[in-house]
Amino acid sequence: MAEPSSELEGPDFEKGCKIDKLADGEMLLGHAFGEAILAARRGEEIFAIGATCTHYGGPLAKGLMVDCTVRCPWHHARFDLRTGEAIGAPALSDVSCWKIEKRGNRFFITGKIDKKPTRKPKSSSSSVVIVGAGAAGSAAAEMLRREGYEGPITLISADEFLPYDRPNLSKDYLAGTAPEEWIPL
Repeated sequence: MAEPSSELEGPDFEKGCKIDKLADGEMLLGHAFGEAILAARRGEEIFAIGATCTHYGGPLAKGLMVDCTVRCPWHHARFDLRTGEAIGAPALSDVSCWKIEKRGNRFFITGKIDKKPTRKPKSSSSSVVIVGAGAAGSAAAEMLRREGYEGPITLISADEFLPYDRPNLSKDYLAGTAPEEWIPL
C-alpha cells in the first residue's frame, strides 16, 4: 500500500540522535536504512516504527500519540508503538518496527525487528458473527484470522457487495492514480 518516500527527512537514526532531542510524549520523523522512521518517546522508553500509514500513506509523524499508540491524522488508523501492529481500522497491515540502542546520550536504530509468529489458539467449534461489513467489520474479521481464529466468520451487511475500502475507492482509485493492489478485496 504505502511506498517508501524518495525524499527522506529528519535525522539519520543510523548515525544516532541525541536522546534529549525527543522529549517524553513526543514523536520525531527521521530515517534509517533508506526508510522513513517515526521515533517516539514514552518515559525512558524510545520506540521506532515505519513513518507511513499502511492504509493510505498518511504521515504518522503528524498524527496523535496516546500512551504507546499513534493515530494516523488522515483516517485515524492506530498503530502500537511497541510492535508496529495495526490495532485500529481502517489499516489492516502493520508498519515496520525497528531496534533501538541507547549509547550514552544518543539513540541509534540498528535494524528491523522480525515479526513474531502468531500463537495458535485452542480449537473451538464456535463461530463469529460481525454485524456491519464496512472498514470496522472487515478489520475485525481480518484481525481474527491474523490472530489464528480458524472458525467460521459471518459478516452481515445491507451492502450489495463484499467489504471494500471506501476511502481508497472514493479518492485515487476512481481518479485512476491508485494501483489495484490498494483495494483489499
